[in-house]
Amino acid sequence: MVGEARSFARICVSLPGIDGSTRMRLITDTIAFVNELMDSLRETNAHLHPIDKAPSTPKGPDFFLRKLGLLVAGQLASSVVGEQLYKLLEERLIAFAGIQAACERIQSTPTPFTYTLLVDRTAYAYCFLLPFGLAGTIGWITPLFTALVAYAFFGLDALGDELEDPFGDHLNALPLSALARTIEISLLEALGADMIPDQTEPIRSVLM
Repeated sequence: MVGEARSFARICVSLPGIDGSTRMRLITDTIAFVNELMDSLRETNAHLHPIDKAPSTPKGPDFFLRKLGLLVAGQLASSVVGEQLYKLLEERLIAFAGIQAACERIQSTPTPFTYTLLVDRTAYAYCFLLPFGLAGTIGWITPLFTALVAYAFFGLDALGDELEDPFGDHLNALPLSALARTIEISLLEALGADMIPDQTEPIRSVLM
């Protein structure tokens, strides 16, 4: 997503025919699309640095993607860009839609319960049988070594369950907020904006 957004911004900025206001709308709507996508994946409604706000629709990212499509099509209709340049811009928007669909597919496909159950039971069985295989080799150190192995299997998982993000939800596996802020900074820098937000800082040593 970062690479596609940067490519889209680079094309928008480098095209001489696009006026400043349209270029600003293309960049800011791209930032808004990314923010809406991250919010929808986390099922929240809080932007890091809101540029624009989508109406109350089930699919906020779709709204901004359609808006970007209309802006790009308008440049072709007004002969600001030719068909080849329009194709370049449209390819980036298609890539945005593909990334959105892939993220939504991952979000809506939970890990089957049987997989989780199998992993847990296998880990318990391994830790239970491990001392019998090591006792003849390392002797009295076996209990200590087994405890360390068990901690590696179960300790980090338990720690992750205890950590919560500022919104009170369980910690997400991916730093979506930091990803959205990185894209926002890159696009605003490409636009030459005066006010650029700072990079997201870790919260309790965790990048959100």
